Amino acid sequence: MNYLEILRQLTDAGGDFVIVGGVAAALHGGNRVTFDLDLVLDLRPASWAAVVNRLWDLGARPRMPETKDALLSVENVARWIDEKGLLAVTMRAPDGSVEVDLLVGEHERFPDLKRRAKSVTLQGRTYFVASIDDLIEMKRRAGRLQDLLDIETLESIRRRIEPEA
Repeated sequence: MNYLEILRQLTDAGGDFVIVGGVAAALHGGNRVTFDLDLVLDLRPASWAAVVNRLWDLGARPRMPETKDALLSVENVARWIDEKGLLAVTMRAPDGSVEVDLLVGEHERFPDLKRRAKSVTLQGRTYFVASIDDLIEMKRRAGRLQDLLDIETLESIRRRIEPEA
């Protein structure tokens, strides 16, 4: 299964999310290959359940040792964020070929991320992709070497699509 198919499945299931990370950078015009799909979700129960249930139906399982029922509880997720500093729930395909990172640590930023997001239509479905400015800010906070390289690429893309007035 590829990222576009996962996005289609999650959208069709009723998930409300913003694409971030390397896939978002690629959708803005970057060219780095990424090995996971990073999403910031609306943690309202219906949206969260739609995403978790669909990923589960596709065979993905969390890397953390939790049951489906425990994972479906938004209250549990909120507790894990508060008590354990949980940043992401990583769901992995059975063969390990695809990972989806549900960035729960960013959930409070979801409304603003979505408001500033770019709408991208692929194969008849519209997805929200984090703005270049939001991606740069998230990557700056992460601060890993690859994130710093991605910032350079994103700033170059921004200069190309938003010429100075």
